[in-house]
This record gives sequence, C-alpha cells and structure tokens, in this order.
Amino acid sequence: MFEKYDDYITPKIRLKDILARDEVFNKFSQQTQEKMLENVSFKRFFPEQLVLGHQHVVNDIYILINGSLQVGWLKNDGKLKVNNYIVNYTVFNLVAFLQNKPTSYDVFSIGEVHIAILSGEIFLEKLRQEPEAMWQILKIMSHRMYNLFEQSKYIHTANLTQRIAYYLHKLFIQYGVLEDNNIYSISLRITQQDFSELFGITRQTLHKNLKPFLDNKIIEWNYSQIYILDLSKLEEFLKLE
Repeated sequence: MFEKYDDYITPKIRLKDILARDEVFNKFSQQTQEKMLENVSFKRFFPEQLVLGHQHVVNDIYILINGSLQVGWLKNDGKLKVNNYIVNYTVFNLVAFLQNKPTSYDVFSIGEVHIAILSGEIFLEKLRQEPEAMWQILKIMSHRMYNLFEQSKYIHTANLTQRIAYYLHKLFIQYGVLEDNNIYSISLRITQQDFSELFGITRQTLHKNLKPFLDNKIIEWNYSQIYILDLSKLEEFLKLE
C-alpha cells in the first residue's frame, strides 16, 4: 500500500531511507549505500514534462523520490497512450539499464516530481563485488518476469469487467491509503476518461462495466478520486471461472 511521507523531508534523506528499505538496494552493504548517496544527483520535473523518452539509452539508475509518473507511448497526434502508472519510491528503468538497451516507452510526470539519479557505473561495480546484492537483483528480475507472464495470461483470459477489477486492485496495492471504516482512498487522481483509455474503450463502455462496482457499493468514483469501499468484494471479481 501507498505510504505517506512528510513533504518537508529532503530528497537526500528520503533516498537514504529508500536505499535501506527497497528490495533493489537493501542487500548492498551500508558502505556501498553511503557511496551511492555520495554520487547522486536530483532533478525536479514539472507537470506533464517528459522524464524519459523511448529509444533513450540511460546509463544511470532512476528512482522516483516524490510524485507520480505515467508510462506509455506518444501517438502521432501527440497524445500519450497511457499503459501504466508508477508509484513513489521506485526504480523505473532497471531492466533497460541492466540490458544497456533503450527504453521502449515514454515516461511523463503527473504533477511535480523529484527523481534521484544514481551512478550506474558505481551500481554495476558494487553489484559485481557483492554476491548477496547480485542474487537479490536476479530474484527481482525473475519475479518480475513471472508476474509479467501471469498478468498477460490473466488479461487475455479475463472479461472486461474482470480486467477493470484487476486494474482497480492494482491501484489499491500501489496507491491505497486506509481511511476510516476500512475504506481506502486511491492517492493517484485518475478520471474515468483516463481510465477508459487504458483499455482502449469509450467512456460509455467503461461506465456500463463499472455499474456492478458502483451499484454494489464496492467503489465510489467522484471525478478523479476513487474510493475502495469493499475490498473483499472487489477481490471476488478477480476470480476467473
């Protein structure tokens, strides 16, 4: 679930906490984490600014420190076809970096965001020197590959209503904030128009398939604010026949 951080914490202090806790970094020695902190730069991006362009080879590690990103591809008309959203405190170019290949997507900021850029040279050097960290990265990559296969299998098997439930549940995992009475708010603001574009459907089709969730008080959707009212019922929709 999404964790709230104090806005007054400096990016460097926040990064230090990420290095200590995040699975990509927490198997590195403390000495290595300190060296990474000594060789980092920070960038601030404003709303709807391009953070990373497709076909761009990046030689460093990019970490989302604060804010949210949307991932997709720019179409010929200049509009972004959104494929995913990225949660705070995430390395979002790890696969492309490790393979030394260009990214296959465009990454844009949603609102103001802060990015930490770690030295890729130091990361690789220390990764070769620390077997436990290397093993951790191998497990992460294997886990991500497995999840991609499982996600692809689900999406190609599930009907539209189930896929909508799947994505709502994904938003809960990434952005859910517990409110009163076991109600969760989704901290990422997303309109029904934006959501419909994720599935390549019209807003009218989305509204029709949202009715079971709205009528049964599983979710509430006020313009760009989503509330999960009944998590267990939402999870029931995920089950394939």
